[in-house]
Amino acid sequence: MTDGDRRQALAEMREKLELLRRVEEKHGFGVIIEEPRELHPVPGVPAAVTEVFSLFSRLEGTYFCFEQPEEIVSRSAWLDRRTDRYCPLGNPLIIGDERYDLPADLRAEGMGGAPIRMDLEDGSVYYCDPDDYVFLYEHPDEGIDVEELAPDIVTFFNASVLGDGYPELIKAVVGETAVTRRDRKGRHRDSWTRLLTESGLL
Repeated sequence: MTDGDRRQALAEMREKLELLRRVEEKHGFGVIIEEPRELHPVPGVPAAVTEVFSLFSRLEGTYFCFEQPEEIVSRSAWLDRRTDRYCPLGNPLIIGDERYDLPADLRAEGMGGAPIRMDLEDGSVYYCDPDDYVFLYEHPDEGIDVEELAPDIVTFFNASVLGDGYPELIKAVVGETAVTRRDRKGRHRDSWTRLLTESGLL
């Protein structure tokens, strides 16, 4: 993604977030769109990560939660971030998690599900099934495919979280049946899907 494309996508994200806040305020789907906390460039933190999380601090619906990583708030936090030299995925940055099967009481306590990760080498955003992740630890010489969700973090949020690529994100991480799953009232089970649909973004 060129610098110009990134700036345009970030501007689109800003407009979408403003729209989503207005629609959520009107309809009350129960999603969380938290205002950004102030961020400054930190050596080692990819610029696109700082730019994205300067637009919001948390986006949360029924299926997913994306939250500003604590590691990016300061130089000391970045240098002190927890790493594992045995990590089979090379210590990626966790930018969110899925919440589909997470019980409501654990969700209320701030517990997360399977992580959505960003590769700090090539910038791609991907998902690795937790069972496959454990397998990699136990069999480090084995190869395994991860589900690449986007080539970079800006594209991921603009298209897959705030745009019409969101059903593909659900399908890739949660499963195909979750894309159209309804509750007993006939509404889509996922509050973020309802918000995007009402906003005309899906």
